Amino acid sequence: MSDDKYDAIVVGAGPAGSSAALTMAENNMSVLLLERGEYPGAKNVFGGTIYCQPTEIICPAFWEEAPLERPVTSEELWLLDNDSAVKIGFTGLRFAKPPYNKFTALRSKFDRWLAEKAKKAGADLVTGTLAKELIYDGGRARNRKAIGVLTENGDRIYSDIVIIAEGVTGNLVETAGLQKKISPDSLTLYVKEVMELPSNKIEERFNLGKDEGAVLGLVGYPSSGAIGKGAIFTNKDSISIMVGAYLNQLIEKGLNPFLLMDRLKKHPLIKRLIEGAKIVEFQAHTIPKGGFGQMPKLFSPGVMVVGDAAAMIVGRRGADLAMLTGKFAGETATQAKAANNFSESLAAYEKKVNSSFFLQDMKAGRKTKDYYRQHPDADFLLTKAANQVAYEYFTVDMVPHHQKIENIIGKVASLQPLPKTIEDIYQGFFHWGVF
Repeated sequence: MSDDKYDAIVVGAGPAGSSAALTMAENNMSVLLLERGEYPGAKNVFGGTIYCQPTEIICPAFWEEAPLERPVTSEELWLLDNDSAVKIGFTGLRFAKPPYNKFTALRSKFDRWLAEKAKKAGADLVTGTLAKELIYDGGRARNRKAIGVLTENGDRIYSDIVIIAEGVTGNLVETAGLQKKISPDSLTLYVKEVMELPSNKIEERFNLGKDEGAVLGLVGYPSSGAIGKGAIFTNKDSISIMVGAYLNQLIEKGLNPFLLMDRLKKHPLIKRLIEGAKIVEFQAHTIPKGGFGQMPKLFSPGVMVVGDAAAMIVGRRGADLAMLTGKFAGETATQAKAANNFSESLAAYEKKVNSSFFLQDMKAGRKTKDYYRQHPDADFLLTKAANQVAYEYFTVDMVPHHQKIENIIGKVASLQPLPKTIEDIYQGFFHWGVF
């Protein structure tokens, strides 16, 4: 492979990298898709859902062939306290039929499938290979054009364009001078378990029809006072359960994410859902959560940055945004090849991202990180207030109704001022994402 030349090299065969490779290969570009894992998806983790509208733009009617788990018909947000939960949710049965809304999925299966789509379109897929650094025209100066990558095996592979899709833990974006070192308060660390459970038990416990899926977002209790959350996703015959928080919060509070997982699974309401389930897979993953302020420079001569490496995360949405940025980069590379211009023309990629719906959402939620830095107990206090109010409201007692309302207001006010609670709800909307 040493001294080979391609039109484009894509570093990372996750959703972003494979989408870029697929787009370029379909446009007759010679593409090398490099993956450091044993196979695509071997080192990748996500919450557990694939969103249909964005994914179909890249792979029309993908649900007919992709290795998906269940179409999601039920979504709930649980404000979880020690022995209770205030639940907000929606069940929509039309989501169980084409064109669907979203599916639960497992990255080890989905990423493999998407990378194979790129391979069938003409891309060369090479696994077990780490891109160590970029090669520059005339040396390593950061203001020069990138002309390829150097692998850890010493192979020098050349290309007109390099698309960096290595995720947040890679170092190519930083060494290329496109981003400063990421601080712990811009990263979250999540752990995930996949637990085997018969499909009939999943449907019974989550009140689902045959083959329907559910997603539960969990805030408050799961992160034990840190800024974070948990989630449960139903697969065909397994359950994915996650919990995590901001890395700096975990460090400052001395919290171990593995112990947070054990604690969450022992919660009386969660324990009922996973009883008898057998752990078949355990994963951990770092996610960029600095939002709009964490975004690196998206391009430089011969380079574009996509997916997690570009901090493309909004709430729980990440995989679909990664795929869209991969497609944008692939389209830009195709146009750059046609124009034989691999420097200034790459600005078209940034324009595509800037005009996207998700960048508008990232900008709208850019103050959320600062808010949670100032009020790290926001989710905890909001959850406490919601559950105390619920206990008071649903307790059948012997006081007049007006007294019950006064008691409820008093309980909320005893935790924090009412305007602060309202602000917590507003900021939580951006922090939690769509459940």
